Amino acid sequence: MRRILAGSTAFFALTATLLVVPVYAAPLPEPEPVTTSSDEVAMGSVEDPAPAADVQEGTTDPVAGVAASAPTLTVSRTGTDPFSLVGVTWAQDPAVTDTLVQVRVQDDDGVWGPWTEVAQETADQSAADTGAVLRGGTSPLWTGPSTGVEVELVTRSGAQPTDVTLDLVDPGESDADSAPGAPEVTDTAHAATTMPAVYSRAQWGADEKLRTWAPQYASTIKAATIHHTADSNDYAAADVPAILRSIYRYQAVSLGWGDIGYNVVVDKFGRLWEGRSGGLSSTVMGAHAGGFNTATFGVSMLGNYDIAPTTQPLIDAVEAIIAWKFSLYGVDPRGTASLTSSGGGTAKYAAGVTVTKPTIFGHRDVGSTICPGRYGYARLDEVRAGVAALMATGSEPTIAARYAADPALRSSLGAAVGSGGTTAGVSWQQYERGYVYWTPSTGAHVVSGQIWGVYTAAGGPAVLGAPLTDELATPDGVGRYNHFANGASVYWTAGTGAQLVQGQIRDLWARTGWENGPLGYPTSGEKAGGGGRYHSFQKGTVFWTSAAGAVELHGPLASDWISRGGLSWALPTSSTLAVAGGTFATFSGDRSLYWSSATGGHVVQGQVRGLYTAKGGPAGVLGFPLSDEEAASGGVRSNTFANGIVYWSPAGGAYAVEGDIAKKWTAAGGLASGLGLPVTNETATPNGVGRYNHFANSSSIYWSPTTGAQVVSGQIRALWAASGWENGPLGYPTGDERTTADGKGRYSTFQQGAVLWTAAGGPHVVYGSIYQRYVAMGGVLSALGYPTSDEHAVAGGRASDFQGGTLTWTAATGAVTVRYR
Repeated sequence: MRRILAGSTAFFALTATLLVVPVYAAPLPEPEPVTTSSDEVAMGSVEDPAPAADVQEGTTDPVAGVAASAPTLTVSRTGTDPFSLVGVTWAQDPAVTDTLVQVRVQDDDGVWGPWTEVAQETADQSAADTGAVLRGGTSPLWTGPSTGVEVELVTRSGAQPTDVTLDLVDPGESDADSAPGAPEVTDTAHAATTMPAVYSRAQWGADEKLRTWAPQYASTIKAATIHHTADSNDYAAADVPAILRSIYRYQAVSLGWGDIGYNVVVDKFGRLWEGRSGGLSSTVMGAHAGGFNTATFGVSMLGNYDIAPTTQPLIDAVEAIIAWKFSLYGVDPRGTASLTSSGGGTAKYAAGVTVTKPTIFGHRDVGSTICPGRYGYARLDEVRAGVAALMATGSEPTIAARYAADPALRSSLGAAVGSGGTTAGVSWQQYERGYVYWTPSTGAHVVSGQIWGVYTAAGGPAVLGAPLTDELATPDGVGRYNHFANGASVYWTAGTGAQLVQGQIRDLWARTGWENGPLGYPTSGEKAGGGGRYHSFQKGTVFWTSAAGAVELHGPLASDWISRGGLSWALPTSSTLAVAGGTFATFSGDRSLYWSSATGGHVVQGQVRGLYTAKGGPAGVLGFPLSDEEAASGGVRSNTFANGIVYWSPAGGAYAVEGDIAKKWTAAGGLASGLGLPVTNETATPNGVGRYNHFANSSSIYWSPTTGAQVVSGQIRALWAASGWENGPLGYPTGDERTTADGKGRYSTFQQGAVLWTAAGGPHVVYGSIYQRYVAMGGVLSALGYPTSDEHAVAGGRASDFQGGTLTWTAATGAVTVRYR
């Protein structure tokens, strides 16, 4: 599921669709975000402290379970920019489960306060994409205005945290903090129980630019989780907006959650404050109970209620907001709920374990924490009874209740038409300009205009289920949408009309970012094709088969696929994936399509694709393809890449020629060169210095950093091989095979010598001192002519025989002498 945005004044536009705001929304003030900031101080780790940090033995103020010699990471800062909240974060690691921090701060007068123990944060956002890097850390600690801080971090058991960072948060200032006015989120909802007044995010100065998390939704609400923020109880009413801004920045930015974690925050004065974005009446998922964020409503009491008793106004407000919420979704406050854990480092239950808990439970019931504190937890039975009593006072039917309570809605919908009815367990009522649908678990929601037309044409409640939202504006302001209970949504824009998206295709679209992702808005309903189902979007396609599930193609790669014939060419078997500055996707027929801005789109398939993938694809040595697969005589197939070529033949399979060897091969004529097809991949030489490929026609190309790439072929290659290749007396080749100066033979030079060949005498090797003397004398143009033997042992040295004489090397003197015939 997805976001439900807090709306402004509810109205219907007299256009193709009807515009309505979320069910709780009364007219809200224009948001006045307050700029916050955070000073980050690197601490490193116990093993590798940052320059500003240190490691000491034990903590200054003794901590239960911590030995006096325990290594403790510390940092001290004075004369800082003003801050009012402290938190410590570290690199996300589920093995870090028992780390705590002690903090003390210095005020403007230079007076240090007492040490305060701050526990590890036990809420969890890891199951959702937040658009930021998730980090572990402590709970936030409100300190009030401060200019100095000392921090000590110690691990009692388990893994030590790394990349530790101290965050000093400045909440900024607002004139509205001391006079926020009347709560702006008021009772316009469809609940039988009256909604208590709630201060909006705008009223506490939330800067929505900090929010990177796109709201996600459960199918219903099953329970409420009670928390405390575990920081200071010594706050004034005027401090609360700043405290909320500080918590918001710390959780959204420092911890990487993308938003504040709690759905609602309640202060000790009994005031309710809107927390996580997405709608108070909705099923939006918070980040408040590790492993149990789905289908739960997180209510957090502002303060530390393990060290101080809860106030009665606070408890009254907790009861009021939960009673209203439960009445929306038909939850029994004295009952139980089955909840399935999604796991997490601080969850009591492993992922996949289903547990039964009271519908109003404390965070400690599912997490390794003392939250909501001993005083808060002790009042849960009282809260359950109070919620039940409040809910018992409501009796008005829910559709009628919403209609009666919301003047703007009445004006938009007009008068009722007929007496309504029930379809597939969903109650409904027609009005002059729309319909309202209701179930106990989903509440009452409006569907109208073209979205209603698509909803009913698709089967309405019997097929798509009840609506989970009113028609809402998309964040970009271009479109409108409704979500429905059976995994479906209808999206509308003026350009695309209303389109139904459902099932796995909708789920994948949601994961990519809905209309703000790479696909844009849907431009068609679901269609059959290619043995599956697909949806067209403004910038791509989502395709589903029972074998592969849902995959998506977008951007230039999707355009290339369509230009090749789309589904008639090949069925996508993966989504568009980023790689090495470009994209790729896999398709039926053992094909992959690769695209980059420099190379465009090209197809690699079959065994060529298999070898290319094994070599790392675009991120490997070959880089992006520069051609589609090309055919040559004899059934040969090939692809050219930025840094090489892969050839395939029916007899030999696929082999790659890369880098400088590929350039040499191409310069020599490639397949037309006479070298034949590669019969090896490029391979490192045994001494690790060079690289080589062998080719079919008794040829090789050898490369080393000092000699470059050189071709060696035929009988010259065979003799070099017999002498030990590059590890023999000749070393690496330094030139290609070429014709001798007199035109009667062929030769190749090597680091330590040469191999010369004639039709009559075949190949012979000359190397070392004898080779140097031979070259100095003029080589084949000298009186010696061509070699007639390889170098061989003689008494006291080595010798090579030539047509016109012999060169002899003497070991005792190193001299080379010539004897002519």
